[in-house]
Amino acid sequence: MALPNISKARSFWAKTITCWIPFKTWRKALRGIILMGICNYIRVLRNDKKTTFPHELTIAAIMKNEGPYLKEWLDFHILVGVEKFYLYDNESTDNTRDILAPYIARGIVEYTYFPGTKQQTPAYIDALNRFANDTRWMAVIDLDEFIVPVHTKTITELLYTLPRNFGALVITWMMYGSSGHVHAPDGLVIENYKYRANSTRKSGCKSIVNPRLVVSWHNPHINAVAGFLVDENGRHLGRIDQTYNPPSHDKIRCNHYVTKSFDEFRTRCAKGSAGGNTAKKAWTREKFDALDTNDIYDNIMDKYVSQLKEQ
Repeated sequence: MALPNISKARSFWAKTITCWIPFKTWRKALRGIILMGICNYIRVLRNDKKTTFPHELTIAAIMKNEGPYLKEWLDFHILVGVEKFYLYDNESTDNTRDILAPYIARGIVEYTYFPGTKQQTPAYIDALNRFANDTRWMAVIDLDEFIVPVHTKTITELLYTLPRNFGALVITWMMYGSSGHVHAPDGLVIENYKYRANSTRKSGCKSIVNPRLVVSWHNPHINAVAGFLVDENGRHLGRIDQTYNPPSHDKIRCNHYVTKSFDEFRTRCAKGSAGGNTAKKAWTREKFDALDTNDIYDNIMDKYVSQLKEQ
């Protein structure tokens, strides 16, 4: 199932028809349904109820030279219920392929070499186009992000508590700093970095989507869906963007290890990003200082450390 080809005329009429709706949550939901097509929307909801998908929850991600962190990231998300990974390799020159080999052999990873610049959004669109019918839900995150179910063992346990017709679940970022590390310490990311920003700070979010209800994808944070954006409590949200911070993160959160140590941050600067920004433009010492937030000690990930070290 491919993303719909939306004409300018349809987009115009979707905005015109819905502009009178006073509530943004309903306005956004109906606009997405019109863009997708009402009959198509109803068909997807009906089919989803009676379809057994090959996978309940998958992740789409693009990476570049993430070898030191890749195994931990994969094994953690397998622990919390992710069944398959659609991984796009943006010209890695490290040992990424060697690390992925056993996961590919087991059918856990679908590997795609994806060269070029500014490839993050195209990679996600490709995943949605190719794999929408293979999975009930698809998370779209980066390799420095860990989706954490707070009270349930798996992410899917929480997803089953939400309205089944939601288009996207919005998950709040928890921004982790360097925890005072200048050099990369031995051990796991989740055991070395336990200090984060206060959750009252404005941060960003990521999402888990019903891939068959996505009508367009603009960047890693923003997407347009048919139906409602919801938070972890099933509450309808009016928007999803880089600066919107859903008020609730008691049931699920996205731990964003954005800096790690100072040396690792500089390495990240040197390699550039899969999104295509230049190192000089995207990463500076001033940005490190701004992102290096260590307000609160948070050991929520400790319960996973021993399990991951046994993998």
